[in-house]
Amino acid sequence: MMRLTAWSRHAPAWARNLGREVAAFGVVGALAFVVETASFNLLVFGTPSSDGGALGSMPVVASVLATLLAMAVSWIGNRYWTYRDRSGAVDRRELTLFVGVNLVGMAVTALPVYVSHELLGLGSPLGDNAARLVGWAAATLFRFVAYRSLVFTRSGEDPTHVPGSIERWTASLRDARRRGALWPWALVAFAAVGAYAVSVVFHPGYFSADSLVQLREALGETPMHDWHPPAMALLWKILIDSTGAVSAMAALQAAVLWASLWLLAVLVWKRTGSRGLSLAMLAVGLAPHVVTFTGVVWKDVHMAYVLLAACAVALLARELPSGRTKTRWALLVVGVLFLAYAVLVRKNAFPAVIPVFVLLVLALWPAPGRRRWLVATGVLVAVTAGANAAVNAVADPLPSRQYAQIPLDDLVHVLTPAQVRTAADRAGADPALRDALASAAATCRTKKIPSDAYFHCYRRDIAPDPLSPRNVDVMLEMWTQQMPKHWQSYAEYRLQLFAKLLFQSNYPFQDGTRALPADQPDAIVDTPSNELLKSGLRYYVLGFVRDVPFLFQGWFWLAASLLLTLRRRWIGPYTRELRLLGASSVLYVLAYLPTSPESNYRYVYWPAIAGTVAALLIASAHVARRRAKAAETGETSTADEAQVPDEAQVPDSDGRPTESLSGQPA
Repeated sequence: MMRLTAWSRHAPAWARNLGREVAAFGVVGALAFVVETASFNLLVFGTPSSDGGALGSMPVVASVLATLLAMAVSWIGNRYWTYRDRSGAVDRRELTLFVGVNLVGMAVTALPVYVSHELLGLGSPLGDNAARLVGWAAATLFRFVAYRSLVFTRSGEDPTHVPGSIERWTASLRDARRRGALWPWALVAFAAVGAYAVSVVFHPGYFSADSLVQLREALGETPMHDWHPPAMALLWKILIDSTGAVSAMAALQAAVLWASLWLLAVLVWKRTGSRGLSLAMLAVGLAPHVVTFTGVVWKDVHMAYVLLAACAVALLARELPSGRTKTRWALLVVGVLFLAYAVLVRKNAFPAVIPVFVLLVLALWPAPGRRRWLVATGVLVAVTAGANAAVNAVADPLPSRQYAQIPLDDLVHVLTPAQVRTAADRAGADPALRDALASAAATCRTKKIPSDAYFHCYRRDIAPDPLSPRNVDVMLEMWTQQMPKHWQSYAEYRLQLFAKLLFQSNYPFQDGTRALPADQPDAIVDTPSNELLKSGLRYYVLGFVRDVPFLFQGWFWLAASLLLTLRRRWIGPYTRELRLLGASSVLYVLAYLPTSPESNYRYVYWPAIAGTVAALLIASAHVARRRAKAAETGETSTADEAQVPDEAQVPDSDGRPTESLSGQPA
């Protein structure tokens, strides 16, 4: 003890002050931990003499309240004791940073547990507690450094002079904070928290009937076939074999979405210097018309997210300085991989892919020339064809001839039962198929079933295999013979279905299914907290479905896409990108005019995401223009100028004839 006292007496001032900070920080942290644990148990379990706590049936709410109380204790203790020599007047910046640091700390604490339990399958109490200990240690270190360097620094220079590397590191952090260089990392934290929250609510992923078919294919319980994209089932199989977790697909899906939104948020921040707009771009992932399918493992969701990722890669490429040839070709390959997967996972994605591919090429090379167009197109075709061949070789899917549902629908809804019989005889159909088609036409008319005759009207007890090669050939011949003769009825039928898709989209919320294989460790467990989270998400989405229904209807997003496509000029540098995003959405929606089997919101999910992102890009252009004009007239304060990154104060450097941030030609 005497030696320790002597050392502290002769130790440098910076070491004594740093030791005091560490000790005070530890005491405050321990007190906050005790407060959080005690308040949670009191709210949930009550006192020993009571029958339960006030929030016994809502443990998640109790946990949130206990965490907020502990955060209040931590803020008071650290501000007025640990860092009492630095505190000034309380301001919004300090509180915002404090809350942000604690949210990131919560994510850092939970991340090792999630990785250990959900991805690595280490579900033992020892594994969970070891992972939580690692997360707690990392979060504690993060909080200490962040409090010291970012949060409690209002009075100016740090009186605790720490020489050497610690001093340089602290100074560099403060300089980076002043220049706004730390904000992209803050966005990383927000994106990670958002992705984790969504993963918890949807765990282990919501599964539609289509998803369950592909899950059983991925587990090897049934052979793969091409009714649903074998590329998705094969990817799921690889993830399950690698991690042992069915939930890995939903986690990957969420990661692609939030990583794309983070990249777009950073690009918005660098162009505008607006933290609010960058957070709004991240908040797209929590918008009701987007989050409703975030955890639903569905081919339409996969297609939408990889298209968004390709757009994010394109906008990143747009910001590259001149040169960087290898980087540009690498980004082309990354973007093409996303586009190829979109085509493989959704058979009708090709119309939506073409404008995004054009956007990617023009972002990489403002004036690509014929040779680069040919090479880039060749890369897209080669990667898509090669990936398709590889998937077919590995999965060896059974042919299903699912496309025959479309002519089947047209035949039984456009023709009368008598006309169906005559057409079937003329096409050489056998009596069983003829009777089954006529019966399906009569059933659809009687029950007023507008589509999906294969599932709802066709009687398999009459002709049990409607999609056999022989029957499909007959139906295709019937379609080519009869539809030109009844083109008016055909057009009317298809327009009615398309109008229903635009104005009566169903399935705005997919709350999953519990029909998982019983032996899977990731089967849904009906815990009260899990049900509470799901109920909260359901009320959130369905509340918007009731109050703002157009967000979930195709006509609104088709109109928004047409506006993006047809307007000749938009403020800011993104005119070309906005028009191509609109064209991608328009082509995708119109592709359902001759093929739509039913009315479903998932068919307009990509246009909804593209339209939302486009609206924020338009808003960012307006903000950048306003700030540039304010800077030109001397209205921008020094503090505001310090928050705007350097990239937001200069015109584009990619050599393209675009507008500068002031809205004038560069």
